[in-house]
This record gives sequence, C-alpha cells and structure tokens, in this order.
Amino acid sequence: MRSILLFLIILCGLASCNNYNRDLKEDPSDKKIRKLALAIAEDYSMKQNKDLTRTVDEQGIINLAGKGVLYQIDPSKIVLGEINGDSFKDAIVPLIIFREPSNPMMAHLVLINRNRKLINIKVMDNVLKIIEIKDKIIYAEVSTVTPDSPLFGCEMCREVIKYQLKGDTLSLIK
Repeated sequence: MRSILLFLIILCGLASCNNYNRDLKEDPSDKKIRKLALAIAEDYSMKQNKDLTRTVDEQGIINLAGKGVLYQIDPSKIVLGEINGDSFKDAIVPLIIFREPSNPMMAHLVLINRNRKLINIKVMDNVLKIIEIKDKIIYAEVSTVTPDSPLFGCEMCREVIKYQLKGDTLSLIK
C-alpha cells in the first residue's frame, strides 16, 4: 500500500513538472529581438524630439512625452517574422505620435535583422495595422476611407494590403 501511495505521489510530482504551456511561451530569441526593437524605437523617437521624458503605464505601454508631443510604443503590438529571406526574424514596431493640435499619426519602424543586428530600413507613415509577416510578405489592414471620415474604422471600410521587401525597398504588392 505504501509503495502504491509513494508511486502516486512521485507520479503527481512528475506531472506537475511537465510544462504543458511550453508552446505558449515566447522563444528566448524572440524576447531578445523585441527588446532590441523597443530600444531602437525609443532611440528613433528621442532623435525626433529632444528632451522627452519616458514613462511606462500599467499596461506596459511606453510613453515618451515632450513639449507638445507624445510617442507611444506598445510592446505587445510588435510583429516579428521573416521579411528579407535570411532566416533571421525581423521586426515591425508601431508608434503612435500625438502632436498638438493635430490628430494622432501612425508610424511603423521596419527593422531588418542583418548579421544579428536590427537595422531600421524604413519608417512607414501610413495609417495601417500590421496583421502578420508570413512568407516574407507583410500583411497590413488599411482603411478605404480617410481618417477624418465618419466611416473610418468601420468593418466594411477596411482592406488587407501586402508589402514585400525588394532589396532595401518596401514595395506594395498588387
């Protein structure tokens, strides 16, 4: 009886050590790429405007604020994937830029991983949402109406567009 009880205790202990959520955790290299991408995005923002103050809110959104300007970087919105075909993951970092008195602007830093270093090759100033990077294609959702339209953001007024890197040029695929 004792041996059965001991066997059950050991079995339960081993089962609790098994990591069933292993596939849900981020690859350590992805974490490193995200960290580098964030640093590049912050550096880019700081170079655009001097004397920015950095804060992080309770959702983890990085705010870089200065006189009449605010840059927001949401680490959870960084998209990783293979853009240039070298088998190293690249990154796209979305920025929201608030300038007084105008409407918020979107920018996306396209960061290519060359020789294990992220390089900012393009800043996309489009109002779009990056959906994914798959098979070296960037899939983005855009509105078919202007941001000042009452229909902006409606489900029927969106389409998916694709970009591909050719050399160092990001081209829209028709």
